[in-house]
Amino acid sequence: MKIEILFPEVCNLYAELTNIEYLKRCDPSIEIIHTDLNTRPRFLDGGIKLVYVGTTTEKGQELVIDSLRPYRDELLKSIEDGQFMLLTGNASEMFGSTIKCDDGSEIKGLGILPTYAVRDMMHRYNTLWIGQYFFEDGSKEDVVGFKSQFTQCYFDEGKGYNEEYKPLFVAERGEGLHPGIREEGIRWHNLFMTYLLGPLFIVNPLFTHTFLELIEASDTKIAYEEASMRSFLKRCKEFREPERGFTY
Repeated sequence: MKIEILFPEVCNLYAELTNIEYLKRCDPSIEIIHTDLNTRPRFLDGGIKLVYVGTTTEKGQELVIDSLRPYRDELLKSIEDGQFMLLTGNASEMFGSTIKCDDGSEIKGLGILPTYAVRDMMHRYNTLWIGQYFFEDGSKEDVVGFKSQFTQCYFDEGKGYNEEYKPLFVAERGEGLHPGIREEGIRWHNLFMTYLLGPLFIVNPLFTHTFLELIEASDTKIAYEEASMRSFLKRCKEFREPERGFTY
């Protein structure tokens, strides 16, 4: 199985690249491919199971948009055809319609997701987060994480969660995609986007196992399972403590 990391030279904040390194620890047969800003993404020509894009800076977002814009239609078709893709942190903002800056300017996104982002560079939103991932049969598993962002994400006018654009997670404590809602992230076809940091897979062994099964990994056993589960259960307990401060 091949996993392609797009633009690790800029999409590398918060140690999020270790999401994919951890998947390889779980399944050593995984081959990781790194693609830089000046190279055509490999997945557009097939043979890649999962594409990963991590968190970047504000300038990095512009570089990524410029790099992907020539392939925008191919990228959209690939997603609609079922390409697995994971976007964490602010990566999804580059796939939306626009990023609205606090100086009144706007950065045109790729227009693949029906969302837009609003920046407020004077106020960073930092929070703990606990919620659930829901399976098709209604069962669920806990997910924990952190958010650290200058932006909030909203659906374009007339758009929202529905049978096509489903929430990836649902918050128990912490905000959803934006303040005032519980639904967090988006799952569309096999595209998964979330603002949760952690890194996501390292702090969530249950979801990591689920995700490995979804992408049909050869080995879905969690690396360092005992230590990982111990840490995960401890976080779940602590994040549910009523007296614990949540937003910083």
